[in-house]
Amino acid sequence: MPVNEQILLKEISEDRALGAAVCFSHRHPQQSPAMHVEIVDHWRAEDEFVLIEAFRQGGKTTLAEEFLTLEAEFGNFGYALVIGETYAKAIQRLDAIKAEISGNAALGRLFGRAKGVTWNENLIELKNGTVLQAAGWDQELRGFLHRGKRPDRAYLDDVENKSMVRDTPTVDANWRRFWTELVPALDKDRRKIRVTGTPLADDCMVKRMKADPTFVHASYPICDGDIDDPATRATWPERYPMEWIRAERDRYARAGTLREFLQEFMLVSAQTQGKPFTEDQLRFVDVAPAGWLPRKVIMDPARTVDVRRSDQTGRVVVSRLGTRIYVHESGGEFWRPDQIVDGCFRVSERHDGAEVVIEKNSLDEWLLQPLRAEQLRRGKVLAVRPVQAPQDRNKDEFITGLQPFFEAGDVVLVGGRSAHQVLVSQLMNFPSGKKDVLNALAYVLKVFAGVPVYEDFGEANIADSLEPGQSAQLVLGLQAQGDTLGAVLLSVEGQPVSVLADWASTLAPLDGVRDIVRLVRAAWPGRRLQACVPAELYDQRDRNPVVRALQGLQVPVLRGPHTGGARGGLSPLIRTEVRRRRLLLVDRGARNVLQALGGGYCYPPGANGRMAAEPEQGLYRVVAEALEGVVATVASDTAQGRLPEGVHHATNPQGAQYITTLPRR
Repeated sequence: MPVNEQILLKEISEDRALGAAVCFSHRHPQQSPAMHVEIVDHWRAEDEFVLIEAFRQGGKTTLAEEFLTLEAEFGNFGYALVIGETYAKAIQRLDAIKAEISGNAALGRLFGRAKGVTWNENLIELKNGTVLQAAGWDQELRGFLHRGKRPDRAYLDDVENKSMVRDTPTVDANWRRFWTELVPALDKDRRKIRVTGTPLADDCMVKRMKADPTFVHASYPICDGDIDDPATRATWPERYPMEWIRAERDRYARAGTLREFLQEFMLVSAQTQGKPFTEDQLRFVDVAPAGWLPRKVIMDPARTVDVRRSDQTGRVVVSRLGTRIYVHESGGEFWRPDQIVDGCFRVSERHDGAEVVIEKNSLDEWLLQPLRAEQLRRGKVLAVRPVQAPQDRNKDEFITGLQPFFEAGDVVLVGGRSAHQVLVSQLMNFPSGKKDVLNALAYVLKVFAGVPVYEDFGEANIADSLEPGQSAQLVLGLQAQGDTLGAVLLSVEGQPVSVLADWASTLAPLDGVRDIVRLVRAAWPGRRLQACVPAELYDQRDRNPVVRALQGLQVPVLRGPHTGGARGGLSPLIRTEVRRRRLLLVDRGARNVLQALGGGYCYPPGANGRMAAEPEQGLYRVVAEALEGVVATVASDTAQGRLPEGVHHATNPQGAQYITTLPRR
């Protein structure tokens, strides 16, 4: 052998990383990183047990094949086991080694023809007597012996899979197998074990080896810090620069597999117990089954718009039917304050003027003042409800409160997966990655907290295009609270009551009442109209603008009961069915009444956890109390024989009056 080749052999023997660069340059299209040199040094050391964690496609398997080839050529071991997850994968590793020994020209010049007589699929022997055998972790590991020699080297390449880390007993079984089958199978005086792997769970063999002082451990994630930190450096910049790492991370996040990215590339185990939301918990429908339900727009605004480091402005549009939560729209954007304000109006308008709920911590004057100014500029009132962020738990704990609802299948995404890509990705990534849309959804537990006054109201009480019969009496119920005037128009024919239309106005009472009465008379010309107001308004009729406005329009006004006395009085009509018709029907166009009875009219939770004594203030309460007052008045008049004026009636043989559809003379 020429002197220069002898010198090269000596240098390669002392520096195996150099040997890999010289002998296997055809396998290294990019410059090798410093981590490769460190890994080879760990493997070359005299340490008995060595664990190497390296990111996916970091070259650890390729490096292992090259290192084992040089070790075999130099005769540094007598008998090595190449162990893969399965027998087939172990054969792949051995096949790559066989290809280099028999076909690598550089190795041939340095070591000559090394191929021995035994050259099988799973076992080869070199001319120098070195033996390599492939085996699967799922095979029997006892009794390895070749011509009286026990293995003195074992290389384990990613032997764990997801099924092996599914629970602690399974990990225990594999951990015992390592110590009771593999380790005793090796020569006790010369053994060396080299393991490469990725932590697949919070409890796995890689994690246990890492915690065991017996093992020398080295870890190589794809970068050395926070991916979004400008100071972070890539571990292999020639092949995986930070721009690629960030883009790849974002691709995984959009697909809802951020945890898998962190596991495979950052070596952060995807903890099973830390995954409150799973794929099988997702429920989808194409169309919401109850489009009349009241909807809420929940916004979680972000104060900054740095795409890399800032939170997004998360939003969801939700409604509730019983325990079911329907998500009609969701999304997250890097909006500036003016875009957030515009978004509040646009999203609310898309959903019938839905109330906008905004996290109070983000609201303050920073967003509240622009919202007020925009309402004046547009001449449009936007219902805004601030909510306080939870003070007794962090964001992750707050979001985890949704888990029982997802597990029970009570969260339904309307429009399918494609309509909620950001929300689904954040669900699948949680607790990693961005959480802004998910945090907005978590407020649904606060927004819909409370008990509806009428829990039995449903589709059976809704009809299309209701029209009053010829003998029906039209009664207009009104209620006013603060600057809100609510009105409902009822058609009364005996016990059955039909809600034909409703109105809500923030105009002055005189103007609001005048407009409503004109609309009723234009829609139902020639029909006699009566009005009914709660006792609180009627008793102040001399100075109350609502009653005075009705009197000025020559509409007879009935005194209804006090609002507290009429509360809950719709329940018998909602539940009772006569001749396949519920006694209370609401036209599908009466959106305010539908949304009030569908859950908007409710008792909110009190500070002590009990339900409040009074329903929540707002439009839904105003409209519902107007309806309750009319129904209570009509029922009282009918029960006591004081039939509403103008209604056709007759007398039965016992002398009691009743409403009839027969016309009077």
